[in-house]
Amino acid sequence: MTSADLAAPAAQAEPAGTTAASAALAPRRRRLLLVLSVVGLLLVLALAALAVQAVRYDRVDDRREDALRAATQSALNLTSIDNREFDADVARVLEGSTGAFKTDFEARSKDLEAVLTENQVVSQGKVIEAGLVRSDERTATALVVVDSEVKNTAAPEGRVNTYRMRLELELVDGRWLTSQLEFVG
Repeated sequence: MTSADLAAPAAQAEPAGTTAASAALAPRRRRLLLVLSVVGLLLVLALAALAVQAVRYDRVDDRREDALRAATQSALNLTSIDNREFDADVARVLEGSTGAFKTDFEARSKDLEAVLTENQVVSQGKVIEAGLVRSDERTATALVVVDSEVKNTAAPEGRVNTYRMRLELELVDGRWLTSQLEFVG
């Protein structure tokens, strides 16, 4: 044995079969690492998609809740009018409205004021039931049932009227506003 043989690295001293086995394992390890990397990446992407979907559903739920809240408030504003606070009550209705409904209500408010003042009408609404029929990112339709206790010269003790309303809402500058309102069966 020569000094060169003694100085050779230990890897060269391994039997020939062991080196071939190690070489065969290297591609398998690379494939395994590649498969594990791909699986890990897919898991991360799936979790990210779930997180985005959860945020999206929260935004949709918030938007629907905001639209329903606005419809409920519009119905209350419309059925809670006091002849002594007429201007403030009308301003509240108009503040929550837009489009044709706003234009129509504003145009009829003077006639309404005369009738309410003459009959000393005080009306207080109470929402009984409310729900959205449909909604999207910019519009919504709600059905609202309101009981309104009305006191006037003809009924000083008051009487309860039940109103069923269909409200069309639009999202305007980040606020849901009533664009149409109709009384339904």
